[in-house]
Amino acid sequence: MNEYLNKNLYEILGIDFDADVVAIKAAYRKKARIYHPDVNNNTKESIEKFKEITEAYEFLLNVDKRKRYDELHGYSKRKAQNSQAQRARAQKAYSSSASDVKPASSSKKKVENDDKTSFSNVFNTILDGLFPHEDVNTQKNNSQCKPQNGRDINLSVSIKISEAIQGTHRTVNVLHSEPCPKCQGRKFINGTKCPMCKGTGEISIHKKLNVKIPPNIKNGSKIRIANEGNKGCHGGIDGDLYLNIEIKEDKFFKYDGLNVICELPITPYEAALGANIEVPTLNSSVNMKIPSGTSSGQKFRLSGQGLSEDGKKGDQIVIIKIEMPRNLSSEEIKLYEKLKNISHHNVRENLVNG
Repeated sequence: MNEYLNKNLYEILGIDFDADVVAIKAAYRKKARIYHPDVNNNTKESIEKFKEITEAYEFLLNVDKRKRYDELHGYSKRKAQNSQAQRARAQKAYSSSASDVKPASSSKKKVENDDKTSFSNVFNTILDGLFPHEDVNTQKNNSQCKPQNGRDINLSVSIKISEAIQGTHRTVNVLHSEPCPKCQGRKFINGTKCPMCKGTGEISIHKKLNVKIPPNIKNGSKIRIANEGNKGCHGGIDGDLYLNIEIKEDKFFKYDGLNVICELPITPYEAALGANIEVPTLNSSVNMKIPSGTSSGQKFRLSGQGLSEDGKKGDQIVIIKIEMPRNLSSEEIKLYEKLKNISHHNVRENLVNG
């Protein structure tokens, strides 16, 4: 407090020593609009200046502090002298024109009250939320702030095709943003940056949600979770959380509309002789017969093993790929040599003129 007693608080605000509360507020409003850090890119100079005028403003609004300050600097005596001179002038005016004094006084009082009311309304409307002092008017302004809805949050969630078919659950980590509870989103407290939000006006809160992803969902679909976005303020509605679904194509399954496509490797002898093979599907696996003489690239259809939508069911398309086993044994090599010697088929004879 001694620090403020040594400063010229009236000079800081640019007002006379006998200024009333309305004049003090008007001066603070004018200075604050010039030096508020929000309009000066939060420079160090603006922060210090804003802090100085805010402290002077709050000091002079305190009746006891201002009285002590005025007594220390001799303003109390000067105010008393001014008051005596004003009373003398008023008495002289009353004596000379008593009939005119009453309506003039009443009119003047009404004008002063109207001025105060008008200024209060302007002050409450324009400066609500801008200045950091906490008084009765500020609390009243807080209750009259316009509701602001919270922003929506968008997150991407990757799932497998099998999960898209059957449905699944995901735990998502949501980073919420909400008004700082210490400064109520004002960014400053007593002219300095709020220590809780560091002058941003917001705080971040992590929240984990277990989300159900319904079956038969499509790639690019959005799941809306109401009121799990950023928080609204002053009675505004909370935002929503949107999950953007991305279906990953794995190494085995691809998809084309409702159909699921896979490439199935088989050995040369399975292609030549035929075989019964277990084929993985989205739900489990099924047994599929490979006929003898099957060629690489040949397609087989597994009916009803694809995606579902609106009562329609896709198929699984199996594309055969003949693969030669690696690291053949000496006996296998001999058998292939024997096959080579006894085979009379030329699979390339019709490449040009076929």
